[in-house]
Amino acid sequence: MTKPIFTSKSAAELLRYGEQIFLKMTENAELFPEPTPALTVLESCLEAYREAYAEAAFLDKRAVILKKQQGEELQEVIYRLSHYVDSVANGDPAIILAAGYEVSQPTTNRAGRTPKAENLRVTHLQVGTGVLQLKVQPWKYARLYRFEYRKVGSENWEGLLNSNSVLQISGLDLLQEYEFRVSYIGTDTTLNFSDVTTAIVV
Repeated sequence: MTKPIFTSKSAAELLRYGEQIFLKMTENAELFPEPTPALTVLESCLEAYREAYAEAAFLDKRAVILKKQQGEELQEVIYRLSHYVDSVANGDPAIILAAGYEVSQPTTNRAGRTPKAENLRVTHLQVGTGVLQLKVQPWKYARLYRFEYRKVGSENWEGLLNSNSVLQISGLDLLQEYEFRVSYIGTDTTLNFSDVTTAIVV
């Protein structure tokens, strides 16, 4: 079935694609009455990424890091919004295009259903910093990797999209135990998470 494409090839392409989606979904609001996330969220992410993109042009290290972080937030919103567009379109390419998304061409998926992610490992890069590295066995058909985490005992997962199979994560509470999982995202966007791995942040 035809689906909206949610990935971009470069930082500049990500900005252009996000702006295109915002413009088209605003113009065709009657087709998309209750977008999730809301278009105001997409607009805020675009503004933040646009500013970070401009600042990073001077190659300041902090600005480059901020651009990457804002880009990840924007990619997450585009990804989540693509599921809403997919549910509205139900395979209709005209509706997908009306939302500003590019259309995937229906092809035979050699990889089949997204396999379960395997061998998720969590390591401490440096004790005392609270920075963890998550690494999963790569899958050659993966477009993106969705890493998720939560404190042990919590109900809701927090998610991060990444373009490769290794991710550094910071900002977690020290001496707290967390659960981690990951899923490949391929042509079939159905998530198929790995077994849960736990680690104490030190």
